[in-house]
Amino acid sequence: MKLYLIHRTNLFIVFLILHFPFKAAVSQDEYTWWNETQNWDGVTSWLQYIIFSPYYLGPNALPIPFSQKGCIKEQFEFRMDIEGHFSKGDKTQDVFLDCYLPLLKNKIAFEFYGYPVEHYDVDEPTIIERRGRHRDGEGYATGDFYFSAILQLFRNKKIPDIALRMACKTASGSDVSEARNTDAPGYFFDLSFGKDLLFVDNFIRKIRFHGMVGFYSWQMNLTENRQNDAVLFGAGVDISFTGFYMNHTLDGYYGYFGDEMVIVGNRDHPVPFKDRPLVYRLDLMKQTNRVDFGLGYQLGFNDFIYQTIKGSIVYHISFK
Repeated sequence: MKLYLIHRTNLFIVFLILHFPFKAAVSQDEYTWWNETQNWDGVTSWLQYIIFSPYYLGPNALPIPFSQKGCIKEQFEFRMDIEGHFSKGDKTQDVFLDCYLPLLKNKIAFEFYGYPVEHYDVDEPTIIERRGRHRDGEGYATGDFYFSAILQLFRNKKIPDIALRMACKTASGSDVSEARNTDAPGYFFDLSFGKDLLFVDNFIRKIRFHGMVGFYSWQMNLTENRQNDAVLFGAGVDISFTGFYMNHTLDGYYGYFGDEMVIVGNRDHPVPFKDRPLVYRLDLMKQTNRVDFGLGYQLGFNDFIYQTIKGSIVYHISFK
């Protein structure tokens, strides 16, 4: 028995001797690959090479906010979306959760939302362009979470409905080294507007025109620019039918840099920053008393390179 234990111990020691140098060699090879592809200067931290721009990150890193459409919702809502994002070099699937709570007779509301998990698969040319640390571009990440307060400023007046939103982005995102998130705070605030066009005893019950304008800012990793500022904007129309509704929106933000060549870590190779994304969104929802079901599509333009499809489930409770 004693000889058996000694034999097992010796085998384990041999495994450690052979295994860990191999793992270290693999890790070293990965870093050598990154050093060569990114022309590393041997001094600057890898974090300074990551480009904090919507074009060079995952689809959930700096997403374009949805409009509040000028009004606070009248019901508590819990929403779950299953999303798939597709681009030439990046395939991402994620879960999106949203909790919406109206208070004080719908004069104020609080919203909490984020991406608890995403799976990504990125090809090598895209990893190199985004300056990711590892050649194997597949993995799982946790996205950022947001919380916001919405104030109803005007409702059911002669002027359009107006709502003010103030939102904060937490530094909860993971896998910064793979250019999935920024792991840095941000915030945005906006005014949204909306006006209904009502129909009586028709298949189309209501059409709502809406828009938003605001300010969007996020923390950067650039020595001379510690944050990026952008103008937030959007416009759309919602069409309500008997038992379901459809909405079309065009949303985006206009960042400070645009296509300006910016030095991010590597002084020999400045990059066009690309911080002006634009998306078209289409959603179709089937309404019931407690649960709504929907499908959605999103098409990215300019500095947002993804197409997105999603399935949605919305559970809602009226407090009246």
